[in-house]
Amino acid sequence: MADSVELLLGPASESFLLEDWAALEAAGLPNQSQHQSFSNAPHITLAAAARIDDRYDAGLASAAEGDALQLVTAGFLVFPTRRKFVLARQVVADTVLTDLHHRVWLALDGVPDAVPTTVRGAWTPHITLGHGLTADQLTSALGILRNGPPEQLHTGIVRRWDAQAKRLVLLGGGEP
Repeated sequence: MADSVELLLGPASESFLLEDWAALEAAGLPNQSQHQSFSNAPHITLAAAARIDDRYDAGLASAAEGDALQLVTAGFLVFPTRRKFVLARQVVADTVLTDLHHRVWLALDGVPDAVPTTVRGAWTPHITLGHGLTADQLTSALGILRNGPPEQLHTGIVRRWDAQAKRLVLLGGGEP
């Protein structure tokens, strides 16, 4: 399991995503509400690596400084896994978001074993709705969620997830 740096959502935006999770749950489909960890919340992963320890916290806190971002969703993304699929809402990678992503990676300069899909040039900002969906479940999920228009999102705080210690570190920025 990798450590990560995550951008949380403000309360209203989080509620919007929780409604997606609840709609999938009501249909009996795999969704993120079934992930029972205390750390589970809708978020955008900005970075992930085998180990991101506290030596990076000061730089990450500096990178996270600033007001909440205003973002927008842009439809759905599907990521294949070995036999199943991950469904996510795409988040538009505007200049403000990509600047934050860049600052986070500058703070993580030299971090070993970065997750390749989170680094500059390979990162697609998204918020996971569910994982482990079969092709038929994916079709059903898209049928349930597809009529929602793009949503304006307001971000919250940036946090670091320490998978080894099972600990969250709040870094700053945005709305708490």
